[in-house]
Amino acid sequence: MMKKVGILSAVFIAAIAVYFMWEQKSEEKNNAMVYTSMEEASLPVVYTEMYGKKMNLLHGYTQDMKQAVTREALAVLSEDGSMDISVSGYGNSLQGIEYEVRSLDLSRLVERTSVAEWKQEEGEISVRLPIQNLLKKDKEYLLVLTLDTSDKGKLFYYTRIMWTDNTNAKEMIDFALNFTTRTFDYDQARELTTYLETSASEDNSSLGYVSIRSSFSQLTWAGLDMKPEGEIRATLKDLNGIMCTVQLKYNVSRALEDGSSELYEAEDNFTMKWDSRRIYLMDFERNTNQVFSGQKELFSGKRIMLGIAGNDQIRMAKSPSGNNLAYVVSRDLWTFDQNSGHGIKVFSFRSGEDDGLRSNYDQHDIKVLSVSDNGDVDFLVYGYMNRGIHEGSMGIAMYQYKSENNAIEERFFSPVTLPFEMLKEDISSLAHLGTNGMLYLMADQAVYGIDLNSNEYMVLADSLIEGGYAVSSTERHFAWQEGRGLYGSGAIHFMDLDTGVKRDISGGEGNLYRPLGFVGDDFIYGIAREGDMWVQNERPKDAPMYRIEIVDQAGKLVKEYEQENVYISDVSVEEGRIHLTQVVKTGEQSYMPSRPDTIVSTQELSDGSLEGIGWYADQDRRKLYFVQLEKDVVSHAVKVTVPKKVSYETAGIVELKAGDRTQEGRFYAYGGGHYLGSSRDFTDALELAYEKMGIVTDHTQEVLWNRVNRPPSRNIKEPLKAAAPFVNSLEGFSGNRSYGEGVLLMDARGCTLNQVLYFIGRGCPVAAYTGQGGYVLISGYDQYNVTIYNPETGDSQKMGLNDAAAHFAGIGNDFVCGVFME
Repeated sequence: MMKKVGILSAVFIAAIAVYFMWEQKSEEKNNAMVYTSMEEASLPVVYTEMYGKKMNLLHGYTQDMKQAVTREALAVLSEDGSMDISVSGYGNSLQGIEYEVRSLDLSRLVERTSVAEWKQEEGEISVRLPIQNLLKKDKEYLLVLTLDTSDKGKLFYYTRIMWTDNTNAKEMIDFALNFTTRTFDYDQARELTTYLETSASEDNSSLGYVSIRSSFSQLTWAGLDMKPEGEIRATLKDLNGIMCTVQLKYNVSRALEDGSSELYEAEDNFTMKWDSRRIYLMDFERNTNQVFSGQKELFSGKRIMLGIAGNDQIRMAKSPSGNNLAYVVSRDLWTFDQNSGHGIKVFSFRSGEDDGLRSNYDQHDIKVLSVSDNGDVDFLVYGYMNRGIHEGSMGIAMYQYKSENNAIEERFFSPVTLPFEMLKEDISSLAHLGTNGMLYLMADQAVYGIDLNSNEYMVLADSLIEGGYAVSSTERHFAWQEGRGLYGSGAIHFMDLDTGVKRDISGGEGNLYRPLGFVGDDFIYGIAREGDMWVQNERPKDAPMYRIEIVDQAGKLVKEYEQENVYISDVSVEEGRIHLTQVVKTGEQSYMPSRPDTIVSTQELSDGSLEGIGWYADQDRRKLYFVQLEKDVVSHAVKVTVPKKVSYETAGIVELKAGDRTQEGRFYAYGGGHYLGSSRDFTDALELAYEKMGIVTDHTQEVLWNRVNRPPSRNIKEPLKAAAPFVNSLEGFSGNRSYGEGVLLMDARGCTLNQVLYFIGRGCPVAAYTGQGGYVLISGYDQYNVTIYNPETGDSQKMGLNDAAAHFAGIGNDFVCGVFME
């Protein structure tokens, strides 16, 4: 009897243990798979069939995006000019397919066609677009594909297309796919060392970023057992002559000892140059970000482990007491209550039900506006909407998470027609929730104030120009000049965005006021005289400032800087230091460099965007990021949940409209598969693209400069005759850019000789001003020399490349370049 009792007791205890272990594993599994409650993604996706591959994954838009998303992909047409696409319908039935082909500037409709037939098999629809033979070879066009669906109405898909005899793209796409695949095998990857440019100065501390200059260990995942998950999705971003840019996106997993795994999102960008002998890898970057799973084990001690990530993928904000934290990691918003140990996955487009192609699409981000001590969070979701009632729209949505109801409430949605990366640039600059109930945000060269009680808005500042405004690091203060003057205006408006109080800074007849930046919340501005214009070779260069003033947030003057006969031509703010570039006047409109100076601020500054985020060096995984907690937490006591619903009952549509916001005066830099920034100054845009082996375009996406696509030599015979429109347009050219006689002129002052040789390669000489009121034409180059043509004497001479570079640098690198436009 005792033996039976013992056996039964042991069985009972074992059953209890198994039950609790099962419940614990089930609970852990549920905690690891938490998703926001919203409608699942429902729109079809489109692929381009190229070179025997499904490439260029395109997402559908419910709004007309015009040319805003044209740089997402480039499709190369087949030899007969047709284009094969496949549509993954995800249950949608198609009622019609049509497409139109336009010039990139949208001014010319080339073709509009309805497709009568398509094939459907197992949810995949195959279509051939019989594009008419109206395209010029090697010229890019915009194709807008419209799918008429039974459930979602008309959906729009955008891509650039090109008809070309260039057959090199296939080999370069294959090269990129082979390169990425080999990085997962140490032995196979040895062949890739030929393409690396490993540098001792490169930072190899984090697997979140790998470049062509990284170590071989960095390239091969530091020996970690990483495995690609699913397909590697390839997108052709650019094909310009001998230059090709390919982007690869894929998921990576790493198995852990306990049977679980970590998931990572990776993106590889390749810039390549074709040569008959080999493919040259000009630039390579890999960005890897760990997907935060929310498993309890990640909450331990005074840390929430986020893992491998890039700096731009992690942000954290605190409530006033510091107890409630809100952190954004890889486009997901989480909160954590340090007192209760309660973690909430507040917002994410990720889904546990679909294949991830739509719900995990990365063209959006989240910005936290405020965190309350009761756990409420106000935040923006901006960019492409992957799921929910706004699926397929590009825009800005404001949400509030209410802890009392454990629900998300949408406050408003504002549709925009900006590419995501440009919208991100604006929202990152300014999106501030004031204590006065107003939300202030920047979008498309304007700043709006939105009353959250009524969803009415005002335009605070319109037609903002580069250098004409400044935002404090806290985003609480915003300053902007009145009007669109390049070198200042008669007044500066200075506003506290918490209170809505605005002050004007002005005074002194003939003074020009220019916003220069902030040190903390102290505002820096400069004052110049209208008559002190700096003119060089008949083109305005600057309006040097004779005085710098700094005021605190109450408008009180705290510092002034002025020296007799010394002017300030440029100001840069770096942490608590204000660096001044100074000049002295040598004539009525001429200046020469003087010694620089620095103003040191005593104001205590915050740590910036990574405040509250720490990292440590792991022996295997290298740099690992974590959220820093003030209190110890125990993993098994942590509770992880999601909001029970997303409510749209009080939401409204806010159509943000301002005045004329023309983009025609700007230059746009792209490189490594991404938008890098824009500027009114061509030289500044070129500098943004230069290190990334990138390109510069105008507002119509016409390529104006390309670092890689340059022939090894070029000589323009009879430059005055060959480039007559360019030479004729030089007279009266006043700077920045101008268009006339079929040629676009650009002020390239400050570029190097090597950078401007590209324009000669395109058949237009470069004007180089001599500093004596005249100019010469650089009309040819080869591996060793440049050819310089004097238009006054008609003589040509050769000069060594290095000697010529030093010569032109010595007289200011004052170039004007031209591009012949069709």
